[in-house]
Amino acid sequence: MGVSRTDYLMWATDVGAKAFNWDKHEAEGEGRPDRRFDVVYDGMSGDYCMAGKIIAVSDKHEGFSPKKIDPADIGVDRDELARKVSEAFDRALTSSDFSLVLFSHYS
Repeated sequence: MGVSRTDYLMWATDVGAKAFNWDKHEAEGEGRPDRRFDVVYDGMSGDYCMAGKIIAVSDKHEGFSPKKIDPADIGVDRDELARKVSEAFDRALTSSDFSLVLFSHYS
């Protein structure tokens, strides 16, 4: 059994791996069209649960291609995203709790 690595750039906050509940966050965890936002959950080691908006995902073989991203215009309604994540995880979050996060995820 191998391990796959995917790199993500997200406008996100770490709500903590223990906050993830498959029954409540299934659409987000699977990336389904009916999801409220994106979630990348570390189910292997339980280090994080990033909730927010995926901005870029690496290619499985080539990594990231150069891409210019203006942080001021990433196409996210930051207040609305904070509201949705707050409701889904039963915690008070504001747009200032979110930032650009670059990380490697193993599955």
